Amino acid sequence: MLDRWSEWMRDSMEWIAQTGPAGWGWFILLYALSCVLFLPGSVLSFGAGAVYGFWGGAVLVSLASVAGALANFLSTRYLLRGWMERRFANSKKFHALNHVATKDAWRMIILTRISPILPHSLVSCAFGLSRVRFWRFLAASWIGFMPISAAYSYGGSIIGKAAKGGLHQGPWVWALYGLELVITILVTVWITRVGQKALRAVAPEIVENSTPEK
Repeated sequence: MLDRWSEWMRDSMEWIAQTGPAGWGWFILLYALSCVLFLPGSVLSFGAGAVYGFWGGAVLVSLASVAGALANFLSTRYLLRGWMERRFANSKKFHALNHVATKDAWRMIILTRISPILPHSLVSCAFGLSRVRFWRFLAASWIGFMPISAAYSYGGSIIGKAAKGGLHQGPWVWALYGLELVITILVTVWITRVGQKALRAVAPEIVENSTPEK
């Protein structure tokens, strides 16, 4: 299923690239759908950087990430509360996150967006069941998504430049592309580790329960 989803995302990005400004709305809709269905949106994140460049891609991915988070947050809070509570009744991750959400919601939202310990869709659902206010969730999610959105967009923009330039580019150009990608990966890993360390200091129970559940 994931392979088919990724292939469909790649085809969608090709269509989005040809539709101009209207593609922004379609991109956000697809990204939100991937969040609601608990499916990866990395293809879209890289694709946004490749199609719209670093700045355009970073803004678009951050907006789409927030839209997806709000879709999970609002649907859990107002439509699927009972089902979600039953669905994650035995999830240690979910209960740990739901418990600490009341301690310092602002910081918790930002850190769980930066750290990849928990799936972002799961985080949004957990906060939907908590008492976190809508506007606080919205603002903190947007801030927390910005670093990773920028990293994915930058990586995508490098891939986009390499693809547009073609194979005839000199070895030094390709070496520069490779170096930029390596730096992007290192920065992304550093950001997530910093977020994980901070999350461990604030809510160690989440980190301790981050191992795969049987």
